[in-house]
Amino acid sequence: MQTIDREDETPVLIKHGTRLSRYVLASHPFDVVGWDGWVYPFTFNADDFEPITGTVHQPPPIHLTFCAKGFVLCTFAPRMLDTHPEAIKVPYAHSNVQADEVLYYVRGQFGSRRGVEESSITLHPRGIPHGPHPGTIAASRNMTRTDELAVMVDTVRPLSVTRQALELDDPNYPYSWLD
Repeated sequence: MQTIDREDETPVLIKHGTRLSRYVLASHPFDVVGWDGWVYPFTFNADDFEPITGTVHQPPPIHLTFCAKGFVLCTFAPRMLDTHPEAIKVPYAHSNVQADEVLYYVRGQFGSRRGVEESSITLHPRGIPHGPHPGTIAASRNMTRTDELAVMVDTVRPLSVTRQALELDDPNYPYSWLD
């Protein structure tokens, strides 16, 4: 592919199914060596995400970053925690009845989980109760903010676990909720 280093407006025609969309870019899209041929409509830096906070625990949609047919993507970014003196500052125990939940822990200290490290992935299939580990609610009482970055995908359709994923499974994870 030829590199074209031009700093003038360049129209790009994108075909999606039978629909055509015209975009005008500030510079030619071939100005980068290794361009993959795709034009992305935006970029998103999770470190710039600022979820809503309040005096009491806010519902999960405050973390919603993207919503599409069949899934939602949520960003759990560093944030101030609830300010009410009796607030429970970690996520409450719950069961997702309409979605499978996959959480990728990017970095930080995850206040509601023990044994979760950077680059950990958890899967909570629909209907399986999960939430803070024992002792984490009391431990969070004096906390004022989180220091975590995680990305969660909730899917409408049930997920299937691949053979490769099963090879990475931690068989003790379900028991991590026991004292």
